[in-house]
Amino acid sequence: MSLRSRLLAPVTTALVGGLVLGLLALAPAPATAADRPVDTASHRHREEPSTAVFARSSYLCYGYTDCREKGMFNGGYAQNNKKMYWRMYSGHNCTNYAAYRMVKSGLPNERPWSGGGNATYWGGSMPKITDDVPRVGAVTWWKANTGPAGSSGHVGYVERVVSADEIIISQDSWGGDFSWAVITRGSGNWPSGFIHFNDVPLLNQAAPVISGIAKVGSVLSSSSGTWKPAAADVAYQWFADGTPIKGATAATFKLTRAQLDHQITVTTTGSMLGYPAKSVSSAATETVQPGALKNVVSPTLAGEAKVDSTLTLAPGEWTPTPTTLRYQWFADGQLIEGPAGDTLAIGPDLVERAITATVTASGAGYDDVTVTTAATAPVAPGTFTVDTPPSLLGEARLGQQLTVDTGSFRPTDADVSVQWLRNGEPVLNATGSTYQISNIDLGSRISARITLSRAGYTTTTAETPSTVLLKSDPKIAVQTTPGAHRVRVTVTVTAPGVDAVSGPLVVRMAGIAKAVTLRNGTATLTLKGLPQGKRTMTIRYGGSDTVMRLVATRSVRIG
Repeated sequence: MSLRSRLLAPVTTALVGGLVLGLLALAPAPATAADRPVDTASHRHREEPSTAVFARSSYLCYGYTDCREKGMFNGGYAQNNKKMYWRMYSGHNCTNYAAYRMVKSGLPNERPWSGGGNATYWGGSMPKITDDVPRVGAVTWWKANTGPAGSSGHVGYVERVVSADEIIISQDSWGGDFSWAVITRGSGNWPSGFIHFNDVPLLNQAAPVISGIAKVGSVLSSSSGTWKPAAADVAYQWFADGTPIKGATAATFKLTRAQLDHQITVTTTGSMLGYPAKSVSSAATETVQPGALKNVVSPTLAGEAKVDSTLTLAPGEWTPTPTTLRYQWFADGQLIEGPAGDTLAIGPDLVERAITATVTASGAGYDDVTVTTAATAPVAPGTFTVDTPPSLLGEARLGQQLTVDTGSFRPTDADVSVQWLRNGEPVLNATGSTYQISNIDLGSRISARITLSRAGYTTTTAETPSTVLLKSDPKIAVQTTPGAHRVRVTVTVTAPGVDAVSGPLVVRMAGIAKAVTLRNGTATLTLKGLPQGKRTMTIRYGGSDTVMRLVATRSVRIG
């Protein structure tokens, strides 16, 4: 964007919004002689106010509020306009406003000339500092009845210099209001002159600084320094022991043998339209040195590229011997932050990244020389070592609680999670260190799987041995109805956690046996051909997937 565009950007926005035209319609007509006070004896030191009217297209803002909203300020005059400056009329008055800006810039509140204070007298009263060159902070001066000025003349304040033929000013007017306006040389409104009471200077807030090694063949760089306004153009000139170096006018300068044993400085000159140029010099470098460092044996890395391992850097060999060696480590070309020594402890954040290191050799009068090692293979994740496998503690019976012993492993700070298994399949929501055996587990084997995890490590799992097949302990109830050489037998088998026991049942008595199958936990049978007398009956339950085997006996008298 051009300087003019940057300066007028707020104005363009206002014009698009239709604000300027409305405000300019308020621009006052020139005050007539009857509107202005007469310079009577009682007002001998309060000069006649002046007024000026520009073409409507010249105004950028009108009135304190409008100008403030457009970012066009009055230097604090709005709060101080009731006071007289340089013995000018207070309030809306071009001379009091211009005098206020000069006082605020640092001049005393005393008129710097003797005689009348009307605007038309200003330039003629200060001929040594009045010319046709616009500068930021200068007073714009119109003689009486020239350009926009009436019979008293007019003064304003240069806010910006757009070009040699265009300026932006701020002003106040008798019978009018505060405003900003654009003035071009061809508009007929160009000032009669510019009075340079105390122009705004181009400020250097920081001198240029030279960076680089003062050694033949090296390139020195200079900062531009810090300037206000920051948009100032900056030119460079390099010097050797105070003598300008021909053609050395860039921000960088490559040292040649001609500068050997000399000290180098640079001068930057800031310039900007509307401001006087200003030059500032840097501090001098050390005396320019010859020579170069050379790496004759490349640096190397030793060690395993794996998490929790350590790599060691051998710096190689150099000639001449450097004063210092500095090391930096990189992962996939990105600098690894932190202290940089000749070893690197590989952390989990480096997994799958190739490691390199640089060795930078330094010596007085030499450029730093940096050499990079060959890259390692991508860093491998760490692996766990299980020293003692996990196991189960407790009795594997219905209603009992099992506890998992996670065993021992390295590294010991791994995160451990538990998943209980039923016949090898995960049990929903069973992830604690203990497990309560319930009827759902009957007919199954229970085990636990532990998972070891840690940042930068391969996740590892290990399982405990499974329990025995879990079965419920049954109870047998027998009812007998003896008869002549016979007995009717009803057997009921129950087991905790089992709704209806099933399975084979054999009843034997006096050498006679009969096999039946339980239905809903009960079976009825009759043994015949039995000898008389008291006999022992054996009831043998064969068990099932969920119930243990059981044998019971009863004494029965046969008639």
